[in-house]
Amino acid sequence: MQKILEINNLTRHFGRIRAVDNLSLIVEEGQIFGLLGPNGSGKTTTLSIISGVARQQSGSYSWFGSQGDDPRARQKIGSLIEVPNFYPYLSLVNNLRIAATIKNAPAGDIDRVLKVTDLYKRRYSPYRTLSLGMKQRLAIASVLLGDPQVMVLDEPANGLDPGGIAEVREIISREAGNGKTVVLASHILAEVEKVCTHVAVLKEGDLLASGRVDELLGGKQLYMLSASDPGKLETVLVSSGLVQSVARSGEELTVSCSDTTTAEDLNRFAFERGIVLTRLVAIKKSLESQFLELVK
Repeated sequence: MQKILEINNLTRHFGRIRAVDNLSLIVEEGQIFGLLGPNGSGKTTTLSIISGVARQQSGSYSWFGSQGDDPRARQKIGSLIEVPNFYPYLSLVNNLRIAATIKNAPAGDIDRVLKVTDLYKRRYSPYRTLSLGMKQRLAIASVLLGDPQVMVLDEPANGLDPGGIAEVREIISREAGNGKTVVLASHILAEVEKVCTHVAVLKEGDLLASGRVDELLGGKQLYMLSASDPGKLETVLVSSGLVQSVARSGEELTVSCSDTTTAEDLNRFAFERGIVLTRLVAIKKSLESQFLELVK
């Protein structure tokens, strides 16, 4: 698979603050790659550097195999690092005409991006009349002008209500489905888990973990069990070799297993020892729980 973005030992400090510290990442074609971390973790600084808005102190990055600010590579990238300065009294169409001129993108692409972001019916409305979610969709429409191969988005769902977040998620997923590569920063863990294929977890400029979202959530599987004799169930599970830990609360037990242990394994094991389970539920491990473990 083609490398779209390669970051090598990228470093940027602001005085004593390590915004980005020796960061190395690879983003491949077709990925939705999320930079995840709390405020101050270096997400925006990283996106600003690779978008040409800020400069690194050391390290390097390349787009499509071309180092740094190659104009040919830049033409393939649409970025949203800060909220664009749209004119409140101008219509959506006229605002995008200005954006198209700045980006050297064809004005004939405006109708397409308005349809992609579901703003076409409002194309003659003044910008000031838009809701916050619509304003963010217009910002994404400006990113899509010229049909770039890559979208770089900094906190695209920040400040939006659940409906607005879902709309932005749908646009990102649809564009990725059309072959675009997406690099985005977010602190909304649930959204990263829903939309991203790959993720890098940052803290104070350091890379804590990176990989496929499903792999990052791998490792332990949790189950909640109960039986008429929870004490006996706890005793046999502790010595079973199937579980890594057992926590009991009243009549319910929460067990941690490797991914190779299935619910069927636990049910069969208990049944063979004369214990009938009255409850057996898999607890899905979330990106939030994994994230909190990493940043502790």
